[in-house]
Amino acid sequence: MKKRGYCFMMAAVLAASWLAGCSGSSSNGSGTDAVKDQSSQTTSQTSADTESTKETGAEETQGAGSEFSGTLKMYGPGLFADVGQDGTIDMITGVKKPGYQMVIDRWEELYPNVELVIEPIPWDNWKAALQTAAISGDVDILIHGASLGPVVEPLGPYVKRDSDYMDQVTMMTLRRNAELAPLNEVVPFGVTITLNPVMVVVNKTIFEDYGIPLPDYKTWTLDDLMEAAKATTGTDPKTGKETYGISPIKASDAFKNYIWSSRAKNNEIFEWGDSIKNSKMNFIGDDTAEVLNYLTEFKNYTSPDYIEGLDLAAAYTEDHNIAMVVVENPYNVYNTLKANGLEDQYMLAALPQIEDGPYKGITSSHFGDWHMSICKNSSNKELAWEFLKFMTTDPVVQQWIMETYSIPANIAANSTLGDYMNDDFADAIKYVIETCPGGFSCSENECYDSGNFGTFMNDLATVLNEMYQGNMDAQAAMEFVQKNVDDYLSTLQ
Repeated sequence: MKKRGYCFMMAAVLAASWLAGCSGSSSNGSGTDAVKDQSSQTTSQTSADTESTKETGAEETQGAGSEFSGTLKMYGPGLFADVGQDGTIDMITGVKKPGYQMVIDRWEELYPNVELVIEPIPWDNWKAALQTAAISGDVDILIHGASLGPVVEPLGPYVKRDSDYMDQVTMMTLRRNAELAPLNEVVPFGVTITLNPVMVVVNKTIFEDYGIPLPDYKTWTLDDLMEAAKATTGTDPKTGKETYGISPIKASDAFKNYIWSSRAKNNEIFEWGDSIKNSKMNFIGDDTAEVLNYLTEFKNYTSPDYIEGLDLAAAYTEDHNIAMVVVENPYNVYNTLKANGLEDQYMLAALPQIEDGPYKGITSSHFGDWHMSICKNSSNKELAWEFLKFMTTDPVVQQWIMETYSIPANIAANSTLGDYMNDDFADAIKYVIETCPGGFSCSENECYDSGNFGTFMNDLATVLNEMYQGNMDAQAAMEFVQKNVDDYLSTLQ
């Protein structure tokens, strides 16, 4: 079985509760092959090939949307806001990205009787803005809305009805929310449009200067990562400048380092019941202490500027002095390196293997994503679902996503990454996509939950930074987090 098929099996396991009774399995079968055929025109970046893709897509879907009419409104942050309606040029890299007018034009070609209204917003206070929009009842699609639970529509019934949908995408946006489903069930509240795998950018030159072998990311462990960080911290034997072994995800988001390292340790801390009142989080234990101490050990191999977020001021330039950087945006990093003419001096690596449990041997990298949800109060839910499918399966839209230098969740499209970046980056990204269990995200997984335990996320960042600065040990950190969770749960009894 291909690794991508394994990914789909894991997605099916995670989502078994909401796909019960669905006859189709999410394996790498004829559905995937059909999408690859449909998207065969999306592998070229030339204008001529893009036009050819548009013509082919139009022929394949001629008249598909004629039954729909009306106005479809969407609202939220992310890619639409980043590129704008008419496109943008990145001020750092000089990369030109096409605007979302291309998406509107394609939609109107397929759905001529439906007006598409897109209102992008910045990330500042985006959750509050989405809540307000949802309550107004004047929006159909909430961009990045899955984190809001009760204001969005669970998508299980839609996916069950369109049983071949999961053959075309790598993952959906899964959450737990007791107001809409038993908490021990993982429910799809959105579709994933683009992916951001958490990975490691490796400075090959620093490794070579120290005589350290480059990491084999398909086999390396947490111990290997730590040893590499230790071995590349000091005075570079060739350049004489001070180097540091690693820069984890920034200190203000330190909880994200906990996500991948706890996953690598298979540190499952939840006992899920049907409601939050019947669920527990067991944060105090040897495995949790091991994860916290592991992350704190990085302080020996990080820049003294890490905690203030200043250690990456010279990142991906000639003055870059950090051997490994854990990043959430590998495509943006690649573009920065390419703009500086340095892409050949770097490689991308998946995070270390999981040490035990059902996912043993799989990378501990997880995904951030840009996703879309159907607003609970929408009067156009069927039309909204059509748009969600359109954003994740239409070949012209996938071409647009690639040309914005984003990683699509569509299988056929993300398999073409090698046409856009060098192999040291493309192969590593595809490895993570093809092997990571479906739905494993920075919001919901076996070792971490972002929405059901009060201040858990912020408390994690707090204790990790306190430990890093020597103000707290693992026992005190675990007790602090556990007490806050228990106090929160007690208010629900």
